[in-house]
Amino acid sequence: MDIDKLLDSLAVISEVLKTPSLTNQIDQDPDFGIKIKEFETLVEKVKLQHGDFAVSDQDLTKLINELYLSIQEIDTHCDINLQKLNFLENLRPLT
Repeated sequence: MDIDKLLDSLAVISEVLKTPSLTNQIDQDPDFGIKIKEFETLVEKVKLQHGDFAVSDQDLTKLINELYLSIQEIDTHCDINLQKLNFLENLRPLT
């Protein structure tokens, strides 16, 4: 596995999570903020383990699985918020 490419991808996700619209959601929903912090902590663990050649493949696999679950939780949260706006597709201008 190319950890450098993984770290690049995680950096992009981290930047997206810092956009103003998501920052506002974090202010309104502390649980979402906790999920973001957990994700950032996992990213830092990957960075630390990347430089540690003594890390076993099993530990790295476990960490990557935790990252996957964290990303899924964030994705689910964002999907729920988008679904709240589905009613907008039915709006029509008054004639």
